[in-house]
Amino acid sequence: MESITAYKNQRGQPRSGTPEQSDTPVSANDMCSLAEWPSHARRNRALLQDEAGGQKKKGRGVLKGFKASKKRFANGSAKLNITFSEKLGGTVGMNYRSFKDDVVVVMKRKLPLIGVRTWSDIHPTIHRLIIADMIDRWDLEDTPETEEKVLKIAKERYRGWRSTLSSTYKAYKTDAARLANLPEDLQPEEWEWMIEYFGTDSKFQDRSQKNADNRKKQKTKHIIGSKSYSQVSFEKRNLETGEEPDCIALWELTHTNDGTWSNTDSQKVHDKALQEVKIKETETEGPLSSEQKNNIFQTAYKDTLECKSSQPRGYGYMAKTSTGSERFRIQIEEQARATAATQERNSQLSQQVKELEDQLQAERANTQERINLERAEREQLEERLKEECAERERLLQEERTSRLEFERNMMAKFIELSQQMGTQQVPTKRVDKENSNPNLQNILLQRSSPNKTPGSRPTAISSNALIQAAARHSRMF
Repeated sequence: MESITAYKNQRGQPRSGTPEQSDTPVSANDMCSLAEWPSHARRNRALLQDEAGGQKKKGRGVLKGFKASKKRFANGSAKLNITFSEKLGGTVGMNYRSFKDDVVVVMKRKLPLIGVRTWSDIHPTIHRLIIADMIDRWDLEDTPETEEKVLKIAKERYRGWRSTLSSTYKAYKTDAARLANLPEDLQPEEWEWMIEYFGTDSKFQDRSQKNADNRKKQKTKHIIGSKSYSQVSFEKRNLETGEEPDCIALWELTHTNDGTWSNTDSQKVHDKALQEVKIKETETEGPLSSEQKNNIFQTAYKDTLECKSSQPRGYGYMAKTSTGSERFRIQIEEQARATAATQERNSQLSQQVKELEDQLQAERANTQERINLERAEREQLEERLKEECAERERLLQEERTSRLEFERNMMAKFIELSQQMGTQQVPTKRVDKENSNPNLQNILLQRSSPNKTPGSRPTAISSNALIQAAARHSRMF
């Protein structure tokens, strides 16, 4: 059954119950207490008035898309502009929220509730109706990428809508109380079918319980409210370069307030991912790419919180999930980058080794050159020493020769002088006796006195005395 008409034809008129939400308060026995009230369940208007002390109080109400309509009217009924994040896929800019609100309004108007158990039960022609309406309202190109993004928003909001209805169902304990509190955006037939579906479909109940258990296991908590991850990343981008924060920085932005973390688990995920990135950058000796950081963050998230889901974390539901082939491609690219980095590092090390070898070779050459220079200097010094020694020996020899020559000359002059003076040669034996006699020696060594009378005979001088005098004279030269 895909329509209200089909439901009516099969089941007849709806069960007894008011077609609109009743203003009469439901008995407390037929509804949950305020402490147990599901967070997304619709509240009864009468109950809201009781809580407000009898004064009229309006809740948030059902989204009607008035804000987008006002913007469109102010723009001369022209199409509004919208931008999708290239990084995270979500809507960004001044109209990001109005666009999603418009998708919700069109989705509720086009998509059925009766007969739909999963998103795949909705016929593709209805998908096209949603796309056509959004293209009429917004400046969008009719491309497969646009269709995928719009339907992704519609699917997420459709699931949220049904989740709200399920919470409203759980807020009341009887079908009568549920029928008496018809959600204002549903027809009575739709609400009746949803009540029966929530209460009798075992597959839905199992899936609902599993989802509830998974929500209880959720350990991290963002603090950005209804603002999307894409919009936060867009607002924190570098205005000069347009670069947006990486996944680790975005996680910190969405899970801290004035430096205080939303909870301990959120901080653990951030710290572990940041530590792994620093280790990897140290190993590769360079910064990591965005994909590498994202893979490290996803691994740190799963390891820290023991999560088995393949859904990417920290990006929002609009982030595109990598397929097996894409993950394999990314892994191959990372391995290629790691191999290239290793080769580059090896090349640098080889270059450093070559430079060290060249430096060592140059030092060896310089050392050998210094050794050769020192050897040559030593040989030159030894040669100079030899020459100096030879020169000294030559000078000594010349001195000896000169002395002997001088002595010979002196002897010759002495002999000549002796002959001129008529000195008689004393016999050798007599001279020896005279020399051996001290008295005679003193007499012979006496020189002629100036007081002697003229004509006196000069004192005789021995030949040995003359020789000694000649020797002393030669030493003077």
